[in-house]
Amino acid sequence: MSDKQTPRALSVELRLQQPGLDIRAQFRVLPGRVCALVGRTGSGKSALLKATAGLEPALGGRIALGNEAVYDSAAKLNKAAHERRLTLLDAGTHLFPHLNVKANLQYGLKAADKKQASVSFDKMVAWLDLSALLHRKPADLTISQRVRVALGRALLSAPNALLLDDPLGDVPTHEQEPLLELISQVPGRFKLPIVLVSPRMNEVIRLADEVVILHEGRMASAGPAAQILSDVSLSTFLEGVHAGSVLEGEVKRHDIDWVLSEVDVSGQRVTVPALLHSVGSKVRLKVRARDITLHKAVPTDTSCSNHLRGRITQVMLAGEHGTYGAVGIELDRALDTDSLQVKASAPLWAMLTRKSIQQMDWAPGKPCVVSFKAMATAVSAWR
Repeated sequence: MSDKQTPRALSVELRLQQPGLDIRAQFRVLPGRVCALVGRTGSGKSALLKATAGLEPALGGRIALGNEAVYDSAAKLNKAAHERRLTLLDAGTHLFPHLNVKANLQYGLKAADKKQASVSFDKMVAWLDLSALLHRKPADLTISQRVRVALGRALLSAPNALLLDDPLGDVPTHEQEPLLELISQVPGRFKLPIVLVSPRMNEVIRLADEVVILHEGRMASAGPAAQILSDVSLSTFLEGVHAGSVLEGEVKRHDIDWVLSEVDVSGQRVTVPALLHSVGSKVRLKVRARDITLHKAVPTDTSCSNHLRGRITQVMLAGEHGTYGAVGIELDRALDTDSLQVKASAPLWAMLTRKSIQQMDWAPGKPCVVSFKAMATAVSAWR
């Protein structure tokens, strides 16, 4: 992207009406960052994206790129979708069926603002591996190939922001990973603000910098991805019994003999199934709260590979006579030998029975050892 086009933050504050749903939300996305809108089906996520793009009417609010408003109900400003240049990409891809791949991509170039430098056509084709498909029609492409073409056309149009409404929704599961890798490169390559809607939590964990949780049209919570996705008090809006913690770390070592890898999290080592990511790569680990056990000291007779030291921060019981409770833990921090700075702490949650919590006398401030199996972790790359 040329320096002629200065990336600008996308700020959204909207109120809109859907059948049986009054939607009010606000969020801000910096260039090169991804904000994920998360929530149950029918919470208003897709409607927000369409209204932001200018494809559906809003009742009020303001949408701005940097200091320039493209929609401002108070000022009676409402730019058309093509003037906003907030490109929406969904699972439908919406390629022109009568045009081949090359012509579909070139349509994106024609739509680009002539005052802004467009991305090189040849570089886009090479990056998306489309050279062998240029003369095919959309009907002759696989679903994943159509998504790649639609992504290329969207980026060639030099958008001010990219709005992703579950673009991999129709792609077969085994073909999603390569596309997810391409999408993960977009923020860094094109420095665009990106808003993501996806029902698959692995995509949110992989891509999101910030998360906004919507419930019945209203914001239930918002903040940094790892913090929000690790808050089991929000599990009702997220993954229910699969709720857990997202830990950010760096690959430190591969154990070829045992087919395992080690990841540094807050200065402590976490063992996971062998990764393809190189040493030094940033990754995110997902550990379900129900897969964690707590101990007073490191256990000596256990099949768990991971024993992390931490301290209880809070205990939330599900009612006075409930079966279970959620225990919040903050991992102990260690000194980073490279920067000589104390590493940031990481929050964790454990789901335990009320009986275990009371018998072990877990309470805020008490030290503990967090244990979980290597196989209990799900690992994804992190931009």
